[in-house]
Amino acid sequence: MPKISPDTLQFFIGNLFEASGTPSAHADQVAKSLVKANLAGHDSHGVVRVPQYLEMIQQGTLDPKAEPSIVSERGAVTMLDAHKGFGQVAARRAIQVTIDKAPIHGLAATGLYNSGHVGRLGEWTEMAAKEGGIGLGFCNTGRPGGLVAPFGGAERRFGTNPISAAVPQEGSPPVLIDFATSVVAEGKIRVAKNAGNPIPEGRILNAQGDQTTEPNDLYGGGMLLPAAEHKGYSLALLMDMLGGILTSGGAAALPTFGAVNGVLFIVLDIQAFRPLADYLTESAALTAKIKETPPAPGFEEVLIPGEPELRSTEERQRHGIPLDETTWSDLVDAADARGVAVPEGI
Repeated sequence: MPKISPDTLQFFIGNLFEASGTPSAHADQVAKSLVKANLAGHDSHGVVRVPQYLEMIQQGTLDPKAEPSIVSERGAVTMLDAHKGFGQVAARRAIQVTIDKAPIHGLAATGLYNSGHVGRLGEWTEMAAKEGGIGLGFCNTGRPGGLVAPFGGAERRFGTNPISAAVPQEGSPPVLIDFATSVVAEGKIRVAKNAGNPIPEGRILNAQGDQTTEPNDLYGGGMLLPAAEHKGYSLALLMDMLGGILTSGGAAALPTFGAVNGVLFIVLDIQAFRPLADYLTESAALTAKIKETPPAPGFEEVLIPGEPELRSTEERQRHGIPLDETTWSDLVDAADARGVAVPEGI
């Protein structure tokens, strides 16, 4: 399993996108976002996605040159069309618009539609928290027909439909909540497939509706299960209602869905509710109290949401990002096909 320095990997991925007709600024931004996901330990949203993006460019379903544009504004509400461009480019623009408007109105909301895969949703809500706001993200994803079965069902209806929230606190990085409403993100099954590893029970069903631990079964007509049974199912439905239907992006279960991401971002300006310093102090006191909880058997400590990602980033910055052989081989093949130099010594 090769380990690659973040800077080397980001430069390589950026070159792959540029060689596929992506403007330099977009290529750099998407590469940085993907590598950042790998650094955080979320390989499901990292460079494993590159072959998928490149294929979409070739098929014409992803326009690497598209610039997101604001199509309507009404007070605190903005609607933004990604024009089927890179989701990372569109999501950054959408959350920044929301961050900028929140202090004016006390809160702000932006609907994003016609977007490519936005990557790790928490990257965008965290931007709001780092600027002193509370960031919320509701995303509907997937392909037509979906990939996730509703609770009690044995047929695809939803995308993995993630939800995210980021909250600032005094003296520490933001509390960052970011998870798929399916048991796991589809990309985690993809990573297991590439690595040749089985997956734990209770994550997917095969095409016949039976539980399976074989990752390939998902891609042979199988389906992911919702997280926490009826709870994840309910959240998945809410993500379709907010991230998809409200933004006019549709939903995977409906015949008009176009295999794009729809996102609703909301940013709360804390100072519209109470003094910012008081909030930051109290939120930090709460997480400190949570951290004091004695660990249960089998655990070393209680972690605050976002801590595992911070620790992974520190580790991988020092020692490199590990990639399974299949993912690395796919990237090398893509480079060879485009005349892009492969980093030496990997």
